[in-house]
Amino acid sequence: MVFVEERKKGKRIQYYLVKTFREKGKVKKKSIFLGTDLDSTQLEKLKEDATIELGEIDFGKVLNKKEIEEFEEIKNKLNKEIESFAPESFYQHFLTEYTYDSNAIEGSSLTLEETNNVLFEEISPKNKPLKHVQEAKNHKKAYDYVMGLEEEKLSQDLICEIQKTVVENTLSEHLKKFEGKLRGVNVRVGLHIAPPYYSVPRKLGSLIKWFNANYKKYNPIVIAAYFHSEFENIHPFVDGNGRTGRLLMNFMLKNAGFPPITIFFKYRQEYYNSLEKARKEKNLKPLIKIMKKSYQDMLKIYSQKTKK
Repeated sequence: MVFVEERKKGKRIQYYLVKTFREKGKVKKKSIFLGTDLDSTQLEKLKEDATIELGEIDFGKVLNKKEIEEFEEIKNKLNKEIESFAPESFYQHFLTEYTYDSNAIEGSSLTLEETNNVLFEEISPKNKPLKHVQEAKNHKKAYDYVMGLEEEKLSQDLICEIQKTVVENTLSEHLKKFEGKLRGVNVRVGLHIAPPYYSVPRKLGSLIKWFNANYKKYNPIVIAAYFHSEFENIHPFVDGNGRTGRLLMNFMLKNAGFPPITIFFKYRQEYYNSLEKARKEKNLKPLIKIMKKSYQDMLKIYSQKTKK
């Protein structure tokens, strides 16, 4: 439960955003100081940002014990299958699939085979947009960068560096100034109007604070799902938000011992719907369901390749 609490201090009123939650059978409370003697407009703005930092969800209850055990079983089985491959063999197969799916979700016209040829054969397809070819190359470079990171915590600079790599040499002329920088314009994503550009630094900063304070506290699947859904809602960049967000998801999963994941293109509409559910209802279950299905698909793929 999240609510605003007023505390009188002399003649002044201090405002706190308070979240109550249950941990190990006890009700606990966490609060963030919003300010003193705020008007309704100031209070609403500060409340919105602090809510991201606190998190509106009871993260310890998103997954039950059985669901956590199922993810652990998938993780262990998939890691074992991956270890049976030569590292370069898995790297090429996974990165081709991951780049194809992540870019296809965003509208790339490259096929799976064309993606492999671009990434590992240095062969560009004919009659396909050069932008799509460059996006594939950028995604490989960004993936290598993310998977090579030793950091566990996030920063705005790190996130901007990932986005810069993702969109390098692909933005239209009037947007090039936003390469590796937070957007300075308003954007619309389908039917959803993203938060105004001037609120992006605060909102992204609040989300980063939440992650850095909680990434070891809650289940990594829940952490990755919540961060991803909020990141896509904030939509901090003019382009590359989806690809950057999914790379950040793998950054989090990698640090928690999970194998890298690809959200398969076949789940595109279901994936978009799950992000909408998370945004409107703070319901992470649909997105976590897709993550589980994607991991199960990967397990089938690599189990079959082992048997051959």
